[in-house]
Amino acid sequence: MHSIARLAVAVAASLSLTLAIAAEPAYAAHKNSAHPVTRPAPAPRLTAAQARAILIRAARHHRLNPNFVLAVSYWESGWNQAARSYTGAVGLMQVEPYTAAWAGPALLHRRVNLSNPVDNAELGAALLRSYLDRLRDPKLALAAYYQGLSGVLRYGIYPSSRTYVNGIWRLRNQFQAAHLGA
Repeated sequence: MHSIARLAVAVAASLSLTLAIAAEPAYAAHKNSAHPVTRPAPAPRLTAAQARAILIRAARHHRLNPNFVLAVSYWESGWNQAARSYTGAVGLMQVEPYTAAWAGPALLHRRVNLSNPVDNAELGAALLRSYLDRLRDPKLALAAYYQGLSGVLRYGIYPSSRTYVNGIWRLRNQFQAAHLGA
């Protein structure tokens, strides 16, 4: 009986300590330290004009029609660098982190930070350029951007990708008519 009482006291003490720690914010332990823990401030949201300028610069750098890149980005993220998809795609061009891991070094000859809007736009444009160079058809390049190059090479544009491809193509034409990427 004596060991059961000690066990009960130990469990109660452990539980109260766990509750006390859980109730205190994680940064509280560092409040008085010489190096307090701070979270970086979130990057300010880009305006639509800033996003368009970054995208147009990336398009021109990769010898693409700026309206083509603007349309892809608008469809993908609404020109919102903070956009995140349920699949993990990030930023203006909605690039997947695993794509950035191979495509940054292969196409831009460096690692990229998808949270940086310039890197994000550059990599998205570089991907579009590489698909266009390989496939020689902008609609096939769009399909490759959406469904992957291997799927396009094997099967062409999936029926489920047609809305994506045609929607971006219509946007591109609207932007072209409005001289948005000029």
